[in-house]
Amino acid sequence: MTEHSDHAQVAIHPPLIFLGFLILALVLGWIVPIPNPWLLALRWTGGLALLVGVILTGTAISQMVKAATTPDPHQPVTALVRGGPYRFTRNPIYLGFLHTYLGVTLLSGTLWGLLLAPVMIWAFNRLVIRAEEAYLEGKFGGAYSQYKSQVRRWL
Repeated sequence: MTEHSDHAQVAIHPPLIFLGFLILALVLGWIVPIPNPWLLALRWTGGLALLVGVILTGTAISQMVKAATTPDPHQPVTALVRGGPYRFTRNPIYLGFLHTYLGVTLLSGTLWGLLLAPVMIWAFNRLVIRAEEAYLEGKFGGAYSQYKSQVRRWL
């Protein structure tokens, strides 16, 4: 691979997917509110989801930094990270984004986050994860294939 192409060819930067869906859910919650009889319970659940999301994302990024590689899909990856949350999911940052997204939307009192979550997961799989997996298989070969067979994409 040339240095110019030594990165995943993702269609859109992952934080933009997260932010786009977050803004969409919050705006829809404002424009088209869904009656929510469990507001207090969902807000507590949202707080817990937000906490899990921030911790998971932070831990995953710290594992990448510790391995001297980057979480930016537009930069070359230098190591295959298998420690920390990467033992349980191949995409802990995106799983953390999902928890953070659900947490913020539930804390805001809208159910739109729950309704849009499957579409957000689809978007990550289609626009980011497929390209990252192809890149990692090309870069790390059998080591990545073995890791992929042992650890699930999400959970």
